[in-house]
Amino acid sequence: MSTDTENVVEEKKSTAVDELKKCNTKLITPLIVLSSTAIIAIFTYFQRYPVGDWFVIVCASVVVFLIIGLIVEKMITKFVDINYEKAVAEIEEAKRLEEEARAAMEAEGAEVGDGLNVVPEEEENPPLF
Repeated sequence: MSTDTENVVEEKKSTAVDELKKCNTKLITPLIVLSSTAIIAIFTYFQRYPVGDWFVIVCASVVVFLIIGLIVEKMITKFVDINYEKAVAEIEEAKRLEEEARAAMEAEGAEVGDGLNVVPEEEENPPLF
């Protein structure tokens, strides 16, 4: 029997975990390729390379940085997946521990009996003044 506050906390935890999974890594490769190739293209242009050499250098840099970008993207995706799995495992462990604690409290309450939960008659109707 979970309360409203527990439900809100669980929803916040699940949304935080979902945010980990939603991390968009698809833009990493194009950003690496475009930024680094642009730097190389501008540098070789201002160094007055011949057009043929400039074109070969820029095309080669696109290929090299495409490979580097793909490797970096795969690494980041792997790390995000690992963090997502850890977060899910932590939430499941917390739920399991909470259920165990709740079951232990219910078992302890059943062993002691209802005698402790009864309010004495004197305290049932306290004086109003």
